[in-house]
Amino acid sequence: MAFSELSRPWRARGHSNPRGGLLLCHGFTGSPQSLRPWAEDHAARGWEVELPLLPGHATSERDLDATTWQDWYGAVHDAAVELSERHGPIAVGGLSMGGALTLALAADPALRGRIAALVTVNPGITLPVTARFTWLISQVKRALPGVGSDIARPGSAEEAYATVPVRAVGQVRDLFGRTRRQLGAVEVPLLVATSSVDHVVPPTDSDVVAAGVAGPVERLALRRSHHLVPLDHDAQLLFDTSARFLEQHVPLPTGARR
Repeated sequence: MAFSELSRPWRARGHSNPRGGLLLCHGFTGSPQSLRPWAEDHAARGWEVELPLLPGHATSERDLDATTWQDWYGAVHDAAVELSERHGPIAVGGLSMGGALTLALAADPALRGRIAALVTVNPGITLPVTARFTWLISQVKRALPGVGSDIARPGSAEEAYATVPVRAVGQVRDLFGRTRRQLGAVEVPLLVATSSVDHVVPPTDSDVVAAGVAGPVERLALRRSHHLVPLDHDAQLLFDTSARFLEQHVPLPTGARR
């Protein structure tokens, strides 16, 4: 599909007295467009927001096929370091695979002390059993149907790839497995927002995350939305709850005024 300006990386800087730094991580085959309303809402509340584009996304499926989970993680890791150098401990939020990246950042010992709180929305942490056999499947077909635009709200759509390279699914599998094994290293406060009906990530993945982390967990049930909550009916509920949670758990940057 054609990707618009909304799918490009986005940032909100220039606040004279920023509340803090917020890094947002989009999902697999998607783009910053899926999180743009969340980013803009929190920027209006005073947060300096970074919304990067993951490597291989919003260009072509061939580009995605050539990337690894290390490429995706490296992009958000570098953004987290840069943002925390300006603000001290930051907040990180993510949707779907972006939720797995969010948790992976918090589990990284090299980032200890740089991340103060997390928000995950329908975080992905498991894949179907068939995903274990991506190499075998790739011998038969190179791509699978896309997973974009799981939205209950009429008229809303996600800018995402129409097909998914099988090899890239294998990279997601590896990222999810690694993140799942490291959940016990996540010690910062976590808000887990979960849609009751999700056709991309099973709601039970949120239960796995909530049970596996070591830090305090708050749950938010989203009953009117499907997978892409920031583009769906419960968007404002998510934004208001996220803002309140981050205000509670992210310290003010040095020199900031209330």
